[in-house]
This record gives sequence, structure tokens and C-alpha cells, in this order.
Amino acid sequence: MFAGGDTGSKVDTIDYITMASEGNATDFGNLSAAACFCAGTSDKIRGVLNIGDTGSVVNTIDFITISSTGNASDFGDLTSVRRFAAPASDSHGGLG
Repeated sequence: MFAGGDTGSKVDTIDYITMASEGNATDFGNLSAAACFCAGTSDKIRGVLNIGDTGSVVNTIDFITISSTGNASDFGDLTSVRRFAAPASDSHGGLG
């Protein structure tokens, strides 16, 4: 998964690649807001992302369902705002 970015303005794109095959990234859906400095983690079912910076630093967490493409939904909030989060997890852990 690759989410957000900055091309002169923030973007809300989520792309994915299939590790078992060669090829380009494919559109998965969109974040709840255009953002950069996104950090995420996942298990086989759900991915969660801190969307980072939407023009100001935010504490928003989005989630996606790994098995189906589609837009991200609001999962909740971090306890404080983060721009450069360092995600880590073990077996559905969380954002760092």
C-alpha cells in the first residue's frame, strides 16, 4: 500500500501492488482527506493509517479493508497529532 503524497498539493490516493506478481501499482481508493507523511500498518484483514499532514498536522486514523478495494473510513484519532509517525505492529498491534 502507498497512500497520500504531495505533488505540489496534497493527494488522497491509495495505491497497492500485488507482491506475487510483477506490475505497476493499482488504484485502491482514497483517503478520507488529501494528506502527506502517511504512516500505516496492517494485518491480513484491515489496514490503519495515520494520515499525517493535510496542510496542518492532524491526529486522524483511517482504515481500509485489505480484501476489497475502496475508500478509507475514519477509524478514530491518535492521542496527539503526528506528522512523521513510525508504524510498527505484530499480530491487528497499532500505529507508533
